Formats: sequence, structure tokens, C-alpha cells
Amino acid sequence: MTPSGAYTAHADNPTLSVPLADLECASSDVTAGSLQATSATGAGIGTIGNITFTDCSVGGIPFTVTMNATPWLINAESPNASNSNWVDGSVSSISAKISGVGCSATFTGKVHGHYANDIGALVIDGTGTDLVASNASCLGLINNGDVASFVASFHTTVTSTGTSPVISTP
Repeated sequence: MTPSGAYTAHADNPTLSVPLADLECASSDVTAGSLQATSATGAGIGTIGNITFTDCSVGGIPFTVTMNATPWLINAESPNASNSNWVDGSVSSISAKISGVGCSATFTGKVHGHYANDIGALVIDGTGTDLVASNASCLGLINNGDVASFVASFHTTVTSTGTSPVISTP
């Protein structure tokens, strides 16, 4: 990983989907994150210490999203089989709560995707079944055990240089 250190990231229009509802946000920002120069396994090569979501709603009803536990871990896992500029990975240790009128739920687990070195973006692609709802009280729209799909593309900038990092697999 070059360069390492503190970073920020921004995504437009991230979406969290469960079988009966979509939580759509105008944007999301990582304002406290850190990237390591090296990692023997790629696990925890980066952290997300603070992430915010702006103007979120389900069917036009406003919702808030808050982190329950930090940090979330960024993991570099393997070279991407179809694009040499990408490194496949995940974000794990996720714990977040969504809440709106008459509805709240906690989501824990991990999401999958890749880091695109060519555009400097952490792309969460909505695949996998590892982000799961619990403590759901949402009039049947979100239920305990619902698997969530999260889709977002976070443009990433290292604070000290103003450039996007380059990530390689261990």
C-alpha cells in the first residue's frame, strides 16, 4: 500500500437493500480512517474509524445511520481474476444501526468488493451474504436474519498527499 496513513473517502448514492426495502442515501463519508503500508495477510490493512451517511430514506421516509462499534476493518484478499488493476477484498467488523419513524434495525457482518487502483475507489458490490439484520423492529419491512446487500463506490484520498492509495495483495 502506498502511501499509507490517514485517509478520507466519499461515495455518492450508497444503497442498502433487504428483501422488502431499500435504504438510499445521498452520500457517505469516511472521515477517520487509516491505511497500513504492509500487512502479512492483507487482513485489517485499513480501518474505518468514522463513517457518516447523509440524507438517507426508505420510500421517502427519513432514516439515520450510525456506527455501533469501531473500527471497521478493510481487508485485501486476492488479485482480481478479471482486472489486473483491482484487488478483491472486504470490509469486516461492521456494526451499524438504522432508524426512522416506526423502524430500527442493526446490521452486522461484512461486505465484499474490490479496490480499484486505476480510479482510487473502494467498490462495495452488493455480493455476499455476510451482512445480516438483527434487533429489527420495522413493521415487517426489515426482519431479523434478513441478508442485506450494500452497494457503494468510495473515492479514497490519503490525507498527507491528496492522492489515492495503491493497494496490492500480500
